[in-house]
Amino acid sequence: MRLFLYIILALLPLHVMAKSTLATANADNEQQLLKLLDSYIDKRNTYSEIKEEKIKKLKLKLRTADNNTSRLSLLNTIYHEYYTYSYDSAMVYANRGLAFAQSVNNAYYTTLNRINRAAVLSTSGFYSQAETLLNEIGENNVPHQLKQYYYYTTTWLYSYWEAFCDKSEFKDYYRQKKLQFLRLTVNTTHSNYVGLYAYLSGELAYLENPLGKNVLRHYTIAINNSPVNSRVHASAAYCIARYYREMGNMQLYEKYIIEAAISDMVCPLKENLALQELSTYLYKKDTKYADRAARYIYCSMEDAQFYNNRLRMLEISSILPIIATANQEALAHNERIVRGVLAVVSFLSLVLLAMAIFGYKQNKWLVTSRREVKSQNRQLTELNKRLIATNHRRETYMRLFMDISAVYIRKLIEYRKLVSRKIKANQAADLLKTINSYKLAEEEATTFYTRFDRAFIELYPGFVDELNSLLLPEAKIAQPSPNCLTTESRIYALMRLGVTDSQEIATLLFYSTQTIYNYKSAMRARAINRDTFDDDINRLCHVV
Repeated sequence: MRLFLYIILALLPLHVMAKSTLATANADNEQQLLKLLDSYIDKRNTYSEIKEEKIKKLKLKLRTADNNTSRLSLLNTIYHEYYTYSYDSAMVYANRGLAFAQSVNNAYYTTLNRINRAAVLSTSGFYSQAETLLNEIGENNVPHQLKQYYYYTTTWLYSYWEAFCDKSEFKDYYRQKKLQFLRLTVNTTHSNYVGLYAYLSGELAYLENPLGKNVLRHYTIAINNSPVNSRVHASAAYCIARYYREMGNMQLYEKYIIEAAISDMVCPLKENLALQELSTYLYKKDTKYADRAARYIYCSMEDAQFYNNRLRMLEISSILPIIATANQEALAHNERIVRGVLAVVSFLSLVLLAMAIFGYKQNKWLVTSRREVKSQNRQLTELNKRLIATNHRRETYMRLFMDISAVYIRKLIEYRKLVSRKIKANQAADLLKTINSYKLAEEEATTFYTRFDRAFIELYPGFVDELNSLLLPEAKIAQPSPNCLTTESRIYALMRLGVTDSQEIATLLFYSTQTIYNYKSAMRARAINRDTFDDDINRLCHVV
């Protein structure tokens, strides 16, 4: 627990230690608060550069670390810098830390990095995988020093899962799981860490009674005892805003949701919610905020895409369609024309009835058109996302094809030169020996495996994990390295790409048809559900 809390404190640069970013602004003046937020948004790239520079320095220290403990500690620190900043980088350093800890038989850091993996998986939306990993670790196997971190990570997992299952029958189940582990987290958090302890206590009080007196008191202590550039400060500010929203005090809600958004910018946190929620609130509050709301939601989308947060991207895509602004302006223009026509004809008594009917029909047409446009916007947004994904896959396939083709064209040229040279030198026997060389075929296979594995894993980074989910626990496949597949996983990778004929697979992988059949039979015997195993393979990695 102490190590985890030190990590949290280490993530807080000392150059931003003010208790509140709103100290220089009038909290009752909405426009002043929004302008203050805009000024921080304008500097968001600067805060990201500061973050990147800090990570760069940590990586330099890692290169010069002179003992295993220092390397493990630095790998863990770099992971936590990336944890709420970039999913892919955080996962890379969690995996590096885990591999290194296992190689030096360090049980403490092995467990720590497995918890790190679960934390970043849950943040990016891989909830079941994170839960499986935490269950595999097992509460009883966690060292005393890591108990708080284990409980804290599990609490966040079920918190994200609850949000994902909002308005579904499973929401209450995950809420109860979150409450269970939150109690354990609070019990294992030392009260000397005032900000974190108060925040966790506030969360517990909120779950037990959302409008209780202790809720606001705990969150206020947390925000007053944590620097602006910390996740605790951002989370506490967001929770205070949530409290005032449920109390119906929207003025204070605005103040603290802006405080939370600013704290997210300063950290910087790419895994954030405050700015997204503020944009939705402003959009619904008044159409005069439409431009600002659009700017905020696009900033939130950029952060979600940068982090690769599936939950946030899903939420944002349902809030404001990407191309809605132009259509809304067109509808607003038509509505102004109709109102103008109705105002004019109201003075023409001889045609009052006719114009009233006309106005009614026009309004009815506008309502229908608005519904159609909104429906089209949703469809266009979904189509655009599919096109982007399809284009990325097409480019990747083309890159793989061109890469392999280039290799074999180069080899054909080399073979032609070799044949020509050997024939000119009357070395036909030597040429035949060279062409029939097993080493040559082995080199061809190795080249194909290397390029195919790298390209396939780039396309489907979660393929091996999903394939393992179809196998019995004791029969799971372990990758030799992050960019390398085993023979079994390579066979099923080809099947996932549509190559199902055993003869074709054998040709591509330089094996006999019988060998491919044996591998497939062995894998089916290790499957959880043997009858549907081949069909299950075709459903792997369909969600990107």
